[in-house]
Amino acid sequence: MTTAPSAATASAAREIPGRMVAGDLVYRTPPAAVFTRSNGVRLYDVDDREYLDGEAANGALTWGYDAEIVREACLRAMAMPGLPSFCESSLRISVIDRLADRFERAVGVPGRVAVELGGAQGIEMALRIVAAHRGDGPILCFQGGYHGRSPFTAHLSASSRYRASQPWPGPEVVRLPYPDCGSCPHRPLNGGCNAACASMVERLGTNDMLGVPGAGASRGVAALVVEPLLNVGGFALPDSGHLRRVADHVRSLGGLIVVDEIFTGLHRLGPEWGFQLHGLDPDIIVASKALTNGVTPFSCVWAREPLADPAVFPPGSHSSTFAGNPHSLAVVDTVLDRWAGWPGATESMAEFARELRTALEVVAKRDVVRSVEVVGGLARIELTGPHASAVRAKAARADQRPGLLLASTGMAPSVVALHPPLVTSVADIRLMAEVLDDSLKELEGDI
Repeated sequence: MTTAPSAATASAAREIPGRMVAGDLVYRTPPAAVFTRSNGVRLYDVDDREYLDGEAANGALTWGYDAEIVREACLRAMAMPGLPSFCESSLRISVIDRLADRFERAVGVPGRVAVELGGAQGIEMALRIVAAHRGDGPILCFQGGYHGRSPFTAHLSASSRYRASQPWPGPEVVRLPYPDCGSCPHRPLNGGCNAACASMVERLGTNDMLGVPGAGASRGVAALVVEPLLNVGGFALPDSGHLRRVADHVRSLGGLIVVDEIFTGLHRLGPEWGFQLHGLDPDIIVASKALTNGVTPFSCVWAREPLADPAVFPPGSHSSTFAGNPHSLAVVDTVLDRWAGWPGATESMAEFARELRTALEVVAKRDVVRSVEVVGGLARIELTGPHASAVRAKAARADQRPGLLLASTGMAPSVVALHPPLVTSVADIRLMAEVLDDSLKELEGDI
């Protein structure tokens, strides 16, 4: 028996090109502009209308639309434009060493790096390493979390929509309460993290009702998978103390700590890696988006020794036709050169955050805005109602002024986010804030 689509679904479907599967277009910015060129932090559509990119390809475009990255990478890859998948290259060895150096400086211990295609594949790789050490025990993650939509990672992500069409039941997953102190029903009146939340964490593995086996169980906890900031879950920044308590307790139960840095890695939250903001001590790190500035798919997994040692994770444990793709590796190599040329990035991001906070002061005064929070290169604007899609549509309209592309998610309909390329100038940050303020003013007139 088939179910007829709703009127809203049918209306949206009419806007999708006839030969295009619409599954990945849920966040398409209205109006559905068709872009033809880009420069810096700007996009231009087929009618040459101008748009400011305030969501940086969901955090991938740290360096903006920098054609020089593409040109330099192509020049590096030209000597070997294709390479058989089971052949090694000096470029791949160099890139892995450079990535390992960055992770090891941040964590303080040696480890090994594996490369993959996208973020979901990186999470799957991380949990293969977990399984090699901890078996198929339950995986802990947070309500509101997002770790991909592949047949495996969809089971870790919060939304039931991601599991609507899946070929298998998935791993055993235990979801911990949504770690946003701002919306937690147990939050004390003076703010902060309630002692009851800490007590709940301490009960994991001691009370069977919570579904987590104890430290001595034959099939114990496998891992905790955590985002330093919940992207799809509404750009919520968890309480650092609470995260550390959860991680410490999971480790006491025998589980490994996997940090998903796909969105937060490379200074999006200020420090080089989001886990540094919280003082977490990861066993495994997954990074992706900003490593290639959105030019090509690529992810990597770092695991502290000896988790990915060949004796435990031997040749043949994983394989990917494009893991040694010279073009992707050349892009990463070029992007890493950019980071190497920005030695004061953490300090610069503190200034970026101050400018973003100052520019949004006028926005925070709007009646339709409940709060504005800035962390590193991301601003979270919480509205007084489920108006995120309306604000995005108004901001994206490029008529008398540039359009502004904002981020929002279906799981948090009252939140929009501004996280532009980290090279956005002060003048453009202020212009983005002006366009957003105009859109909120128009929304107030509508409601």
